[in-house]
Amino acid sequence: MNLLLLPKQLQDLISEFNAEHRPLMRAVINELLIKYEDRIENNKYCVNCNGYAEEQYSTYIYWHKYNFCGEWCRYDREYHIRKTLRR
Repeated sequence: MNLLLLPKQLQDLISEFNAEHRPLMRAVINELLIKYEDRIENNKYCVNCNGYAEEQYSTYIYWHKYNFCGEWCRYDREYHIRKTLRR
């Protein structure tokens, strides 16, 4: 089938799903997955100030773990997180 006979909109739609893009996108998606897992699983930084987080100040808010470096950062950011989630 000759793609040039189709309307321009359909040509663009078909070219978005070009098979040549799949191997390249697979590498990008795998890299994003690795970075995401590293950020979620090994998150050792404070949510508020990006300092080193202590495990004793970690807390779960609606099934999401938030890490903090101290009591002040925990209080400061936890209030804003809960206020945002209430909306």
